[in-house]
Amino acid sequence: MNNQYLYVASYTYPHFAPGAASVSEAKGISVYKIEANDLRLIQVMETPNPSFITTNADKSMLYCVNELGIDGSSLDGRVSAFRIDRETGELSFVNTQLTNGNWPCHCEVSTDGRYLLAANYGSGNFVSLEINTDGSLGEIADQYYNELEGCRVEINRQSAAHPHMILSASDGKYVFGVDLGNDQVNSWSLTPEGKFVPAEVPVVTVAAGCGPRHMVFAPDNRYAYVLNELSSSVDCYKFDNERASFIWGQTLSLLPEGSIYSRPEFDPNNPGKVPEGSNTGGEICMSFSGDYLYATNRGMNAIVTYCVDKVTGLLKAIDWISTEGRTPRGMALDPTGRNLYVGNQDSDTIVRFNISEDNGRLSEASKLVTNCAVPTDFSFA
Repeated sequence: MNNQYLYVASYTYPHFAPGAASVSEAKGISVYKIEANDLRLIQVMETPNPSFITTNADKSMLYCVNELGIDGSSLDGRVSAFRIDRETGELSFVNTQLTNGNWPCHCEVSTDGRYLLAANYGSGNFVSLEINTDGSLGEIADQYYNELEGCRVEINRQSAAHPHMILSASDGKYVFGVDLGNDQVNSWSLTPEGKFVPAEVPVVTVAAGCGPRHMVFAPDNRYAYVLNELSSSVDCYKFDNERASFIWGQTLSLLPEGSIYSRPEFDPNNPGKVPEGSNTGGEICMSFSGDYLYATNRGMNAIVTYCVDKVTGLLKAIDWISTEGRTPRGMALDPTGRNLYVGNQDSDTIVRFNISEDNGRLSEASKLVTNCAVPTDFSFA
């Protein structure tokens, strides 16, 4: 397929994206043919609230969360499987399974390809589901609940456990769960039966009220970087692959020094809203070389670029560039590593930036802007 297709996740009608002022007009997963100076829409696969998507290793299957549910009521969250046509790039629906939770917001295929891992933001549980030999999804193999007694610092965002991401280290030895509500990252090994077994060092705790959202590892797994949504910051940790321990090394703001943007006063009736003049972190990704780290600012509506010291793992901010839109939620490198795609959730645009091979900076002159309803995440095939 030569990585010529782009798949775009969305929140869909009649739902709202978190913090959005109006109902989404999206219908599902948008499929684009990637052309030199254009993205050509070829299909919209209808499915409810596919807010995050991922593919398996050989790009034959695409999986999404269906971010549905009502807190304290029915457990409506789902994950769905789609087959990718190798000739046309189009999707065909395979099946869907419940996640025994609410508002699943992230999923990833395990390193061995045998399980789909998902994080239920609303109900506080991480789950593993078997992937059958034909790529379809089987039943839940295991689940892990994070308990939260009382409330963390940010009452309107941390009144319960809120898993926001689940990912595997590149070598597959450990699986990690990022919990915004608990200010922590869980570490497990995943058994051949898909069971979560806490690692020797089972939890790393971030600073109170920071609200960890997503994380990435350096290509050699020596360092990990955690994006904190609520505090608009990134933490750098040295990672011990024997014990799954994280040793803190640095915390940097996502914002420039002297920035006019501040931490939000979160609205209990619309906790995802980022009020004017405030900022939250959105997404984080690392260049394939490990030399540069990128993160999105929702409020400032900009991408920050950090250079990475390959010896110490520490970061230095070198640039900020506007996303030319509002609320950049999702972001991803294309398979070449030469282009960065970002989705402006609240202005319905995808922006593609070229990346300088010399210094890792994003080029405004080379950007490509495409209209797309509520773009939130990207995958390629």
